[in-house]
Amino acid sequence: MENYERTFVASSRIFSGFRTKINITEIDNLDEICTIFKKKLKETLENNNFENLIIELKKCKFHIHTNTVEQILVSNPNEIFYVCDHC
Repeated sequence: MENYERTFVASSRIFSGFRTKINITEIDNLDEICTIFKKKLKETLENNNFENLIIELKKCKFHIHTNTVEQILVSNPNEIFYVCDHC
């Protein structure tokens, strides 16, 4: 059975180190990855009542500039991809 989940990690002044898995069969472009990533981060913050961090998250513009969506789709399941908000 194929593993379609990839690990994405925040490269961020505030959220650095947050990591989550995203199913690559659900995405068509890098923006969709960033949207899912931000949604999962927001859910984590909400579940732990980090109200001030949720406010900071609303200001973040996440992006991926180290890989193309094609590279992610054909990547090794153990590879890690960084989602940046500080460029």
